[in-house]
Amino acid sequence: MKHFPWDNLMVLLAVVRGGTLREAAKAARMSTATLSRRLDALEERLGGKVVERTSTGCIPTELGQRVFALAEQMEEAADEIAREADTPKELVGTVRINADEWASFLLITLLPGLNRLHPGLGVEVLTSREPYNLARREADALLRYGPPDTTDLRGDRVGRVEYALYANQAYAARRQAAIANQAWHELEFVGLDEPRVEFEVERWLRTLPGANRPWLRCNYSVGVLDGVTAGGGLGVIERTVAEHVGGLVRVRDAPALTQDVWLWTHRSLYETPRFQAVRDFLKHAWLNAVAERAPPVA
Repeated sequence: MKHFPWDNLMVLLAVVRGGTLREAAKAARMSTATLSRRLDALEERLGGKVVERTSTGCIPTELGQRVFALAEQMEEAADEIAREADTPKELVGTVRINADEWASFLLITLLPGLNRLHPGLGVEVLTSREPYNLARREADALLRYGPPDTTDLRGDRVGRVEYALYANQAYAARRQAAIANQAWHELEFVGLDEPRVEFEVERWLRTLPGANRPWLRCNYSVGVLDGVTAGGGLGVIERTVAEHVGGLVRVRDAPALTQDVWLWTHRSLYETPRFQAVRDFLKHAWLNAVAERAPPVA
């Protein structure tokens, strides 16, 4: 049998997943012209078109759909081979973890301990509000607030995030009476920008009787931490983050905002020693971080 160009099957995977040649080329890290030539070569080898190229994108043909399904199986088999080659004695390489802003902050504060355990293992923290696509290998794992919602993914609960209303020490001392009396109308608040006011945190803020709308708004969650630390007023901050930063006074707990944090990955990576090492470390480190926090507000 004549040698089959296996690499061109990866091009087909990228095209079908990306929907356009441009997106596929970006994912495959090659020029659009190169990707188009390799797609032509695959179609010539198969003796038929695998995608219809239109002005709005690429649509897989019936042949393309069949080949795509087989190529995905080959991709998973290749991942399994890579897993077998990755032994616990050789924890090297990089694990790319996608998380939102608070989870990214927490992750980064915990990870130095992982480096001491496995110095050959690197971690990339990819911060975004929207989750990366694990099927397209945009990341190796996701930190998200709940169990995986598809059979392609597997996950474990690694910890939880808890929130409270904070002020910096100087602001808390200056507004001590108003805070003690819960006179929210006399206090300033730091919050998220208008497009994000429907987030649970903002809804919780609006449950404080008479509370002013935030005078300072940020378009990223950790910006609230920056504003509170600078003395801008009261803001909702994840508790472990606040403890790590220091210099803040916890004014009121917000138990309604507590969420479990899960580490997801594609099922083909779930049993790999690298993922297991990261998962087990995060479970242990997260538990210790919570245990070391200050006692509840009296």
